[in-house]
Amino acid sequence: MTLLADLVLLAHFAIAAFLAAGMLLIPLGAYWQWSWVRARRLRQIHAGLMVLIAIEAIFHITCPLTVLEALLRRTHAPESFWADQISKILYWDLPLEFFTILYGCCVVWVLYLWKSAPPIK
Repeated sequence: MTLLADLVLLAHFAIAAFLAAGMLLIPLGAYWQWSWVRARRLRQIHAGLMVLIAIEAIFHITCPLTVLEALLRRTHAPESFWADQISKILYWDLPLEFFTILYGCCVVWVLYLWKSAPPIK
């Protein structure tokens, strides 16, 4: 079960990395005219995930991937070195209000990017 929990954590980290990278690469790509940053499906997935995460934060809903990982581990602490390292990057011990504001700002940024560098139709 530890291996499966580590895979869930890795997938969770990959999603977070995708979202964070998009926040930076979309405006840079629009500036440098990279065509892939205007791909509609990519932008829909990016915006949809960001809105979903913001909704989870607003309603204080724990991410399903976090719940699944905890269930698989039967604990809250990672049991492997890599899981521990990724957990330290992914999970911050801050008040829920911080994340609500952070994710709200991210949604505003994503919507601004959608308007200022719209995807190709």
